[in-house]
Amino acid sequence: MLTLLSYHQKVLDHFKQQSKTWSFFSASQNKEEQLNQYQTELLKNTYKFDPEKDAFIYEKVAKAKEQLGLSNVVHVYQAQYTEELNASVSFINNEVHIVFSGKIIELLDEEELLTVIAHELSHIKLYTMHGGDLEVTARIITAIANNYDSEVSYIETARLFRLYMEIFCDRGAYLVQGSVGPVITTLLKLATNLKQVNAETYLKQAEEIFSADQHTKAATVSHPENFIRARAIQLWHEKKDAAEEEIIRMIEGIMDIDALDIFKQKELTAFTRQFLQLYLKPNWYRSTLVVSQAKQYFIDFTWDEKIILDEDFLSHMEKAHDSVKNYFGYVLLDFALLDGTLEEVPFGWAFQFAEDIFLKDTFDAIVKKELNLSDKKLQQHKQKTLSAFYNVKEGDGEQIYEG
Repeated sequence: MLTLLSYHQKVLDHFKQQSKTWSFFSASQNKEEQLNQYQTELLKNTYKFDPEKDAFIYEKVAKAKEQLGLSNVVHVYQAQYTEELNASVSFINNEVHIVFSGKIIELLDEEELLTVIAHELSHIKLYTMHGGDLEVTARIITAIANNYDSEVSYIETARLFRLYMEIFCDRGAYLVQGSVGPVITTLLKLATNLKQVNAETYLKQAEEIFSADQHTKAATVSHPENFIRARAIQLWHEKKDAAEEEIIRMIEGIMDIDALDIFKQKELTAFTRQFLQLYLKPNWYRSTLVVSQAKQYFIDFTWDEKIILDEDFLSHMEKAHDSVKNYFGYVLLDFALLDGTLEEVPFGWAFQFAEDIFLKDTFDAIVKKELNLSDKKLQQHKQKTLSAFYNVKEGDGEQIYEG
């Protein structure tokens, strides 16, 4: 059974909560004149396959529609004036238009042609799920991301939404086709223009890539790399829902501060608040300058007297991307240098805290760079400030360590 991917559900839920935006985009946008204009342009630039004369295509359309539970009218075209191997689909007023480009029909065998058609119709399946809410969601995130003034987090969200759409459609093709092989060979033939390819050989190639680098993730804009798509459909074939975590890792990777979607942005914000509540917990650290700076990060920042350094926080930091560790290293430096009246104590606490949360090497490198210190000077600075920190007496309620 073809079900919604968790990422699509998250994006759908997010925008449904934006009532004004949702109402605007969910209003009917497809007018009859738009449909007529689109169809006219298609007829000018394509050859339209006839359901009777080109039954070999429409038989596959019928099979895919039945397997996917679709009842829409489907038209199939061959694009003119282009040699690029591609297939695309448009969905206007409940009518579906599939356009082939290049010599797809000559290159693919019967099973692979069915795979392409099923993949394109799976886009329509996605758009019609939840009463058409996914089509509305796709238009919203695409419109926001395409705005010249859009935040990077929305651009990244739109990118991931598209990547997961291809994973979804590969699953649709697999369900219609009934096996993994044609899904993979179709990908390869369209990418290489080779007439003969081997799915098993390519799966081994994909496994070699991930064996060499387990942190490999999708880096493309609209379609995941073929080795990722091939491995993803194989994993889903073998494990179904149990494969989701591994597939998510291939698409998203670990949190990278330079590629945050709207969800990871919220996650990093919450983690930053927790980080500051831990680091700023000692009473001696709550000077006017420090409090003011904390309010610059979060205007509603408050101290949590009960917060402790737990395993979840440590695991999160230990596994964090280098960019995230660098970010927190500079947060530490920001506060360590802030209030001269606290003398060397904040810097000593920063060194100790960094060591406790798997940030030692990152913070040392930042301090060395920003203060222009040699290795020897860094160690002297560390010893001096740590000594100052160790001389500060803290009450039990100021500790971040359990027990």
